Amino acid sequence: MKSYQNKNSKMKFVLLSGFILLFIIQSFGQSDIIISKTYNNLAWADFVQKIEMKYDVHFFYNEIDIPKFNIVITESSSLKKILNENLDAYNIAVSIDRKGNIFLTKGVVLNTSLPSNFFSQLIKPKQEENAISVDKIDADFLNTINQYAPKTIVVGTKKDGINKKNVTLSGYTKNSKTGEIITGSTIMDEGSKIGVAADDNGFFQITLEKGKHILVINGININEKRVPVDLLSNGTIELLLEEKIYLLDDIVISVQRQNKVKGTQMGIESLSSKAVKNIPLVFGEKDVMKIALLLPGVQAIGEGSAGFNVRGSPTDQNLFYINNVPIYNTSHASGFFSSFNTDAIDEFSLYKSNIPIKYGGRLSSIFDIKTKQGRKDKTTANGGISLITGRVLVEGPIKEDKSSFLIGMRSTYSDWAIDMMFDDQDIEDSKASFADFVGNLSFQLNKNNLLNVFSYYSYDKMKLVSTNTEYDYKNIGVSANWKHFIKEKHTFELSLAHSIYDFEKERSEFVFSAFKQNYKLEHSEIKANFNFRPNYKHSIDAGVNSILYQIDRGSRLPLGPGSLVQDLHLGTEKGLESGIYLGDEWDVTPKLSLNAGVRYNIYASLGPQKVYQYAEGLPMLGSNIQDSLFFDNNQIAKSYGSLDFRAAAKYSITDDVSLKVSYNRLHQYIYMLSNTIAVSPDYTWKLVDYNTKPIIGDQFSVGFFSNLSANEYEVSIEAYYKKNKNIVEIKDGHDFSLNKYIEQSTLQGDLKVYGVELMLKKNIGSLTGWINYTYSHTSVLIDSEFAENRINYGEPYPSNYDKPHALNLVANYDFARRHRLSYNIVYSTGRPITYPTSFYFQNGIKILNYSKRNEYRIPDYLRLDLSFTTEGNLLKNKAAHGSWTFSIYNVLGTNNPYSIYFKQEENKIQGYKLSIFAAPIVSLTYNFKLGNFDS
Repeated sequence: MKSYQNKNSKMKFVLLSGFILLFIIQSFGQSDIIISKTYNNLAWADFVQKIEMKYDVHFFYNEIDIPKFNIVITESSSLKKILNENLDAYNIAVSIDRKGNIFLTKGVVLNTSLPSNFFSQLIKPKQEENAISVDKIDADFLNTINQYAPKTIVVGTKKDGINKKNVTLSGYTKNSKTGEIITGSTIMDEGSKIGVAADDNGFFQITLEKGKHILVINGININEKRVPVDLLSNGTIELLLEEKIYLLDDIVISVQRQNKVKGTQMGIESLSSKAVKNIPLVFGEKDVMKIALLLPGVQAIGEGSAGFNVRGSPTDQNLFYINNVPIYNTSHASGFFSSFNTDAIDEFSLYKSNIPIKYGGRLSSIFDIKTKQGRKDKTTANGGISLITGRVLVEGPIKEDKSSFLIGMRSTYSDWAIDMMFDDQDIEDSKASFADFVGNLSFQLNKNNLLNVFSYYSYDKMKLVSTNTEYDYKNIGVSANWKHFIKEKHTFELSLAHSIYDFEKERSEFVFSAFKQNYKLEHSEIKANFNFRPNYKHSIDAGVNSILYQIDRGSRLPLGPGSLVQDLHLGTEKGLESGIYLGDEWDVTPKLSLNAGVRYNIYASLGPQKVYQYAEGLPMLGSNIQDSLFFDNNQIAKSYGSLDFRAAAKYSITDDVSLKVSYNRLHQYIYMLSNTIAVSPDYTWKLVDYNTKPIIGDQFSVGFFSNLSANEYEVSIEAYYKKNKNIVEIKDGHDFSLNKYIEQSTLQGDLKVYGVELMLKKNIGSLTGWINYTYSHTSVLIDSEFAENRINYGEPYPSNYDKPHALNLVANYDFARRHRLSYNIVYSTGRPITYPTSFYFQNGIKILNYSKRNEYRIPDYLRLDLSFTTEGNLLKNKAAHGSWTFSIYNVLGTNNPYSIYFKQEENKIQGYKLSIFAAPIVSLTYNFKLGNFDS
């Protein structure tokens, strides 16, 4: 009891300290605009950027008038005083109005408001000789506004717009400095509030009434831009956007804040590459998959485990894509590291509910990763070196502004680090090495055609001395993606992808049972999507996709002459999953939007294969086999047709507050089998077949979303209920890996999940980050009239991954231009476990009694991480820039249990905790890139 109380006190202290620090730091700087010395020596452009971002002010000036220089601040003072002191030498006058507009003019002071005695002076017959007239004041003010206000862009011609009420504006969003496309930015008409998002190629289309409009553009890590347009007819424009320079790259998660409030989509989280840089993680490795675990509703079985559980669902209900290549193993070293080079990632989206209609085949979530396409303006490189890995990324133009390349590589040299960090001899003698590669070619064929070719490779080799087990496993993938624009209004996309996952395993713990095993899965996919916009209120998607699964379940063969293992060939299987869909996003009114879609799936289990027919109504056991059937190559053994549905509605209470509801039904035709709780390298995927039914999933969600303080804060609350039918569970005591006929070792039943997610995010300022809390409960029911077809006596039981309470706090504080402090606090309820409760002897054989399935829980999980990053000098023009990051993972050295195992000691059973990291892990990483800090 004492240890529990001590742990509980420690947890409360850490969490309380985190909350206090979060809000105390936030409280600074909320009074008048007083600028501290921390801004000293900032480049002028960076200083303006930071001040505009932190305070509600806007600068207006001509860049030609102000040379490049660094701000000098000797002591904290008012903004106007600092500006005057720094700009006086250049004959620049400073004028600030009541709305926070700052006008910097060459040699002329502007009056930004009327004098208090203005009206009395109007009746005076004389003026002072040197006084500036009111007309002159107004003229100067208007001239300043006209000089610095953006110019109106005229689109189309009057002739082409005759008899048209509405016209369509198409275009691309690009980085003004590099020319690289910017994805996911939002383009909204300020007047009608009609908005769209740029797609993966930076392309957008928006239909508006003819006439003048103000377009407001926002996006991931770009400055908001307001563009006046005069729409005469259909036409195209190119929006050049400026990258937002954060004080050491503020963490911004899902910067599409308006989309989250205004769009119908819910249950979506988006991460930019900027967000990954500041999170302290194990061994100092930037890892987008580990950061996903800090989002609400996303959890893992334990530390160092592969796979995710999203909203209480099994890991096999998630589908991972990188540039449309499906990835079946997303981790290195059995879950310690992600298999994705974070330097190559541009953005990452997670769909947890109301999954877009174009996706099928998974019930719980879609992880969609997009890599950078490669810079089209110049060749550059970046990389890093840590205790574990070295990595490098090179990108640049093939033909300037037309085509580009990107190549990224990463490799490990971790064996020496393992020897240094662990005292256990078995661990020291174990080996782990991995490598991965990404490559992308991007071609702008012409204004209407884009082509991207992508390749991916990852490889792992592991040796566990404790069981004399070696693993070799790899992912290989390639995709070709073509996008065609039709009449500046519609788009057609075609994607071809092929992916392979395979592994080999050798185990020689005991000579007589030594064996080797292999497995291979191939996923070939084609998909086509047509987006049609008949008018500004509708965006219709229609398309088809087809997936061919080919699985070699492999062989289990003897290893060495002394092995008594018998040859076992588990055979092969094939399945063809196809779908056709139609969906529409409809803006019914400025406040109400609907999103609905339907998808028809057909799945066929293909030969060659042999299947058993069992006595109707009886368990699928060898003793109940009545007949066997044989199917030739590509002959359909069994087919299943099904309908998927999507429906969502959004109602805007105000521009910054909305309510949403959604429902989706999906079907899944492939599932994962493992004899361990966590996902291991030798887990295998199995297709739905003659005797296994498709898994069906329904999810209902409702949510409240709000942006506060001009989008500085985001608040969201989502509640959900999920029900799955025909989930697959392994029978107690069965080893499926030795059974050709899986139906004899598995059962199908129901899974129910309900939960709520709360999240508060701060996006702007010196302190950024988020805090979220998730409550969820997952239960499984496997029941039957036959005892052998029940689990847990036919009673509901918590799933292996049920963790009712989870709390994540992520904070990033920039206390100086070059220095950043980041920390995480992670807490979750311990996962369920089944305990041995007693043992007895029968005929001289010891028999163990166990509790009900998952009746107990391992202790709760708590972790605090810290990191400190310091940048090199911030000179504007230099050949390369570097930074150092020092991080501590598990600062408190909390002995978080991964599992509980039991040993018989004398006449009792003793339990022991197994922990992965029971001590702090210290790491140091050096990152570099060609060019200056913000290039």
